[in-house]
Amino acid sequence: MNNTIGIKEVAELAGVSIGTVDRVLHNRNGVSNKTASEVRKIIKETGYKKNTVASRLKLAKSKVINIAVLFPEEAKLKSHYWNLPIIGIEKAITELKEMGIRYQISFFKMNETNSFISAYNKILDSNVDGIISVSFFKDACNELNFLTAKKNIPLVYIDTQLELSNTKYCIHQNAQIGGAVASRLLYQIIGFHGNYLVINLMTKSELNQNSHQREEGFRRFFKTENLPVHSLKSFNVSVKDLSPLINFLKSYQKESIPLGVFVTNSRAHLISPLLEKLNLKSTTLIGYDLNKANRKLLESNKIQCIINQKPDFQGYTAIKGLFKYLTEGEEDQLLLDIPVEIVLKENLNQ
Repeated sequence: MNNTIGIKEVAELAGVSIGTVDRVLHNRNGVSNKTASEVRKIIKETGYKKNTVASRLKLAKSKVINIAVLFPEEAKLKSHYWNLPIIGIEKAITELKEMGIRYQISFFKMNETNSFISAYNKILDSNVDGIISVSFFKDACNELNFLTAKKNIPLVYIDTQLELSNTKYCIHQNAQIGGAVASRLLYQIIGFHGNYLVINLMTKSELNQNSHQREEGFRRFFKTENLPVHSLKSFNVSVKDLSPLINFLKSYQKESIPLGVFVTNSRAHLISPLLEKLNLKSTTLIGYDLNKANRKLLESNKIQCIINQKPDFQGYTAIKGLFKYLTEGEEDQLLLDIPVEIVLKENLNQ
């Protein structure tokens, strides 16, 4: 193999023009299947590799890669979970700035399907090369999958994985495995004689997909391992009114056995003050995601463990993956299952 071979040499070996080789490299129309097959064969035999960096630097001034990001409007808040993927996105954009890649973010109301549909229709009407979003609404996302495929626009979902039609790219963490990890951790601390409580903090009347799957994984662990427990309950409550949860937690004040609490989303910081107020001292609290409030409580031992799904890394990888796909046709980075990361006070800043 000759790794120094150029596009001119490939064209000469194939008996075609440089333009034809370029169209094959970028999967563009205008080349017969027979010719394209012959060009790809020579590319493989010679070991030719396109100099992506050089070509993008050359094109950057005239051809910008435009990435659209469509997130819940809560991403505007620096302290919110949905701001974390943006941190990763902006880091990747900064690293690729000279390559001519840009992004523009649009927002939708988290509980309103029509808001999501309206936002993505505006994106599709613009000059966009790739889209990063989240799969909150099944029917709307199925339609978005269809429309982006029709326009040949790569769409990558992060964070949540719904069972959708024709979803090609997703960067997420397996929610059921995350739930199972939480239950194993709590069991190692509390054992069979403790009380277990799963708290689902909701922003709408329905439980979101991630929380549902995490609770499912949490419960499945005990069944799979055939482990008896003293008590295993769950409680769904709106973040707008925690009073029903406070009344429910009071029932544990009379218990003399340990309590293990698993919060299935990034709002464990809302539960810690309630446990402290009710003087539930023999409690181990596990939550999700390293937002500022959770980090602070982890440092002060009021949250004992955080399961991190690396939302900043998901955003970062989505941008990097789209860039690689759009410039080289490689899609490996757009299909990732993020490993479960267990964060304690001791490894918080590593």
